[in-house]
Amino acid sequence: MVVLAASITTTSGKPLLSRQFKDLSKDRVMELLSNFQNLVSTISSDHTFVEDRHVRYVYKPFDEFYIILITNRQSNIIQDLATLNLFSQTINSFVTNCDEYEIYDNAFEILSSFDEIICMGYKENLNSTQVSTFLSMESHTEKIQEIIERNKEMEATEERKRRAKEIARKEQDRKNGIISPEGLMGESGSHFASSNDPNVRNAYNSYYGHSQAAAKAQSVYTNKEYTSNYAQYDTYKSNLGKPTNTMRGGNQSASGNISSTTSASTRFVLDGSKAQYFQFEDVKPENKGILLSVNETINASFNRDGSIQSSELKGVFEVRVNDSELADLLIKLDDSVNVKDRTFQFKSHPNIDKNQFLNEKLISLKDKTKNFPHNDQSLGVLRWRKVGKADDTSLVPIELSTWVTPNSSGDSFDVTIEFEINQDLQGVKVENLGFIIPVPTRSATINEDNNDFNATILEINDEVGIVIKIGSPLESNQTGSVSLTVPGDMEDALFPIDACFTIKDCSISGINVDSVTKRDNTTETYTYDLIRNITTDEYNIM
Repeated sequence: MVVLAASITTTSGKPLLSRQFKDLSKDRVMELLSNFQNLVSTISSDHTFVEDRHVRYVYKPFDEFYIILITNRQSNIIQDLATLNLFSQTINSFVTNCDEYEIYDNAFEILSSFDEIICMGYKENLNSTQVSTFLSMESHTEKIQEIIERNKEMEATEERKRRAKEIARKEQDRKNGIISPEGLMGESGSHFASSNDPNVRNAYNSYYGHSQAAAKAQSVYTNKEYTSNYAQYDTYKSNLGKPTNTMRGGNQSASGNISSTTSASTRFVLDGSKAQYFQFEDVKPENKGILLSVNETINASFNRDGSIQSSELKGVFEVRVNDSELADLLIKLDDSVNVKDRTFQFKSHPNIDKNQFLNEKLISLKDKTKNFPHNDQSLGVLRWRKVGKADDTSLVPIELSTWVTPNSSGDSFDVTIEFEINQDLQGVKVENLGFIIPVPTRSATINEDNNDFNATILEINDEVGIVIKIGSPLESNQTGSVSLTVPGDMEDALFPIDACFTIKDCSISGINVDSVTKRDNTTETYTYDLIRNITTDEYNIM
């Protein structure tokens, strides 16, 4: 058989789509379709083909349209009808309402399916399932390349953040009169003035010893100023990396850090890590036999207007067993968990039966003769990761935005940070919410007129900046803000603003446990405890 063209027309003769598989001009195809309309109007509706002097039309009506194959007269009519039936099946997979607009909207897919079925006028040995598979074929190489590009973008973003923080720190040091080693080496006068080498100092003083009185006065002033700054830098450098002691009810003035009053019942770990300013000391939860943990970490970057630059979710499912009689367990995940969702990139431990996990949502050991470790240590059995698209809020528990307004004096800014719980999260409570503004100023103040959530300045630290703690937890669908006045003359020095928080009894991925049973007897269930937490790693406003 030789198929010259495949077309879709209306019953009134209006051509909608046509694909030519031989050397036919558009005018010739239009002429053939016009002849078909004249021929089909004079024959019985029971026929499925019609012929003229040169070609044969094999057609099939559906609703108000015709699917037409134009073949030569010597073509095998049986094969033509089978080909027409395959065309009809593929078109039905793209068109549901059978109107002209839907056919036009899916024209590219329909014509692509025509090309899969017919090659150079001859039918390929395919069925409708294979045609659908070929049309939806995805490139594994392209996916790998997209993942590599995303990783490069994330690495570049992290490097840009690091450099921006370094530039902001140097700028703040310059404003505070702290001279960096580069600055000391860059200015020969200050370098020599602050040098402890007696030969250098004697040569420096002897030069000004024969100068005029004004030059001598300048020499004394310069020598004192830079010697003082150099000593200040040495003090600052010696304090870097040391833990900051938090004093209850008082201020810490020895190193220039200010610590606000902290409740006696609150124990924060102040070791330079931003996240630990808002999270309590890690206490190992009690294990009554079987303890299951779902721990998820969120990374997200927001623009200042609230739009999302990037978002990423990482999660791990851990098992802790402290009794050998409970080690032969079988974990059944909840039916709502879609383990075949490729966007989450689920990856099971090598010792876990992967086929059983994907097909039955069961977590069990691959070697059925062995049991889970029962040394009361956490064992990660499942990991997952998902990268959100731009402006995708599905991975973002709290949406952030900022408003920065310069004061009339020109030496400070009014900064308002808005936060809102994602509407898709119902029944959650956000705890330990806080923000860090990378400006180590000593005169930042909270605007009490816009302080519905009891925000306080926990500390102003030279290493990280202004640490703000939100005192009240956030409930579902709540919106809040915190406003403060920050001294400064450059808006970009206020960013990036980092955020930290924790959410308990919740999972973005929806991972949940249905039951825990004995491996060899699934009717015998085990009692277990389940902990689900969401924390942050890099969650900021750029």
